[in-house]
Amino acid sequence: MATWKGVPSIELEDAPGVLKVDRARTLLPAVKAACGNLPLEIHSHNTTGEATRVYIEAIEAGIDIIHTDSQPMANGPSNPSTEAMVANIEVLGHEHDLDLSQLAPVAEHFRHIAETAGPGFELGVPNEYTLAPYEHQLPGGMTGSLKKQLADHGMEDRLQEVLEEIPRVRRELGQPIMATPFSQFVGIQALLNVIGEERYQLVPDEVIQYALGQYGPLMRPVDPEVMDKIMAAERAPHFEKWEAPQPTLDELRGRFGRRISDEELLLRVLWSEDEVDAMLASGPIRTDPRTSASEIVENIRDLIAEAGQVSSISVSQPGMSIKLSRAVG
Repeated sequence: MATWKGVPSIELEDAPGVLKVDRARTLLPAVKAACGNLPLEIHSHNTTGEATRVYIEAIEAGIDIIHTDSQPMANGPSNPSTEAMVANIEVLGHEHDLDLSQLAPVAEHFRHIAETAGPGFELGVPNEYTLAPYEHQLPGGMTGSLKKQLADHGMEDRLQEVLEEIPRVRRELGQPIMATPFSQFVGIQALLNVIGEERYQLVPDEVIQYALGQYGPLMRPVDPEVMDKIMAAERAPHFEKWEAPQPTLDELRGRFGRRISDEELLLRVLWSEDEVDAMLASGPIRTDPRTSASEIVENIRDLIAEAGQVSSISVSQPGMSIKLSRAVG
C-alpha cells in the first residue's frame, strides 16, 4: 500500500480497542518503517481503557497522527480525549500546532449538547481496564448503536446478555473479523438470538448471504448445526443461487434520475428511498456551533415566566441580537 499511487496516508484502525500495549510496542514501529515517507495515522477506541497508553507508544514510534475526541465525547467506546493526549504529548517533549484556546469552547459546546439532547447522548467516561472487549470485540461505533436499539425497545437491561452472546455467535459464524460489515452481522444476530424465543429463529438476509460466501471467502467454516439453522430460514432459498447485481452507471441513472447529483445518486443506491427522502426533506445540516434560535427563544420564554413583571429582555452575542418587550395595556 505504501507504494500505491495517490495514497495520501495510511490509517491503522482498532475499532474494538483491543490492541495491547506490549503488542503495540513491536507492531507500530514495524508498520511505521514499512510506510516509508507516507504519514501514518492511528484510530483506537478506549473500550478497554488501554488506548491512551497505546497512543503513547504510537507517538514514541513516530506515528504522525492520532485520532482523538473533545473530552465530553471521548473515552469509553470513543477515542481518547484531545485534552489528555495534548498533555501527554507535551510531557513526552514533543510539539504540536493545536490552538489550545479552542479546546474549552469546543468541549463546552458538546457538553451542552450531551446534557440537553436526552437519553443516548451521555458524556464520555473513561473505562476501567476490562478483559471482556477482547472476547466480544464490539467496535466502538456499534456500541452506541446497540445501546440505542435496545433503548428504543425498552430493553436497556439486556445489553450484557447481548455482549455475552456476541463471542458465541462469532465463533459459530467462523470467526469473521469484527469490522464493517461483518461486525454488524454478528452483533445483530446476537441481538436477535437474545430477544427471540430460540437462537437463530430469526436470521437476517445478510447473515444468510455471508454464510453462503457471498461476501467473500469465510475465514473458517460456519458451525454445521448453525449452518443448518441458517439455511432453514424462510429467505434462505432465495439466496442459494443469487448473484449480486452489477448495474452500469447508465442503468443506475435511468433508475434513480438523470438530473440528480452524484451525491444523491450514491445515497439512493446505498440507502432506501424513504431514508433518502426524509434526509433531503429535513434540509441542510446546521453548521453554526452557537445555540440555535429556537433554543434561545425557549430559554427567553422560561426567563420571562420566572421574572414576573419584567417589562423587557435583551440578549446579544456576536452576529445576533434579540430584544423582547412586554405589551402595555
